[in-house]
Amino acid sequence: MKDRIHAFLIHLAISSLIAVIAIIFVFYIWYPMPLHEAVGVTEIFLMVLAVDITIGPILTFVVFKRGKPSLPFDLTVIAMLQLAALGYGMYTVFDGRPVFLVFNSDRFDVTRASDLDPESTKKAELEGNEYGIVGWLKPRWVAAVKSPDLERRKEIMFSSVQGGPDWPQLPELFVPLSQVKQKILKNAKPVQKLYDLYSGKEGKLNVLDKWKDKKDVKWLALRGAVKDMIVLVNADSGEVIEVVNVSPWP
Repeated sequence: MKDRIHAFLIHLAISSLIAVIAIIFVFYIWYPMPLHEAVGVTEIFLMVLAVDITIGPILTFVVFKRGKPSLPFDLTVIAMLQLAALGYGMYTVFDGRPVFLVFNSDRFDVTRASDLDPESTKKAELEGNEYGIVGWLKPRWVAAVKSPDLERRKEIMFSSVQGGPDWPQLPELFVPLSQVKQKILKNAKPVQKLYDLYSGKEGKLNVLDKWKDKKDVKWLALRGAVKDMIVLVNADSGEVIEVVNVSPWP
């Protein structure tokens, strides 16, 4: 029994170390906080991770017996199954990661890798549009503007009406935020406006207290797949300051 417990603890320690690395990648690189809540990956990822961490060590505890002829094979199979399950889970999370935070007309949209239109992504690459290139790490801040091609604009309009990709899912339309600075500043609202909207519920805005009296900070809505938040921007330059986990719709 002592050997089994020892093997279980070693396997658990290795699994936990791998889990910590996976958590760093997910919550600090692919889904930088608080975007993990906007996209809704937290519960699913942690559940997959918890199952993967516990199943491997438990199976090791069950099969471990010092001197057992098939022990190396058994442990190899367990490790391979555990890594395969973790790899599939990480791939799913990676495919659903937010790759762009797109300014679209009067708000920002979270665009996940799985949301992107493949044809538009290829078009952006062929045209050398660096702002439409999908990154491997943190999401990129960009803006979407209408296509200069009238026929293409019609295609996009009909596509969006039928539930197809719209501006935030079309990398061919992406440009730097600086190009739409005036539009960002025109639509941005004072932080005090949120306090007016949350009249009687100001306690939910504690996270914004440090920005409340700053005249050089404004906000825009951020539409997420699961939860909407706000984006703070500089009232003079239009540059993004940070994403705050506060709903723009009290």
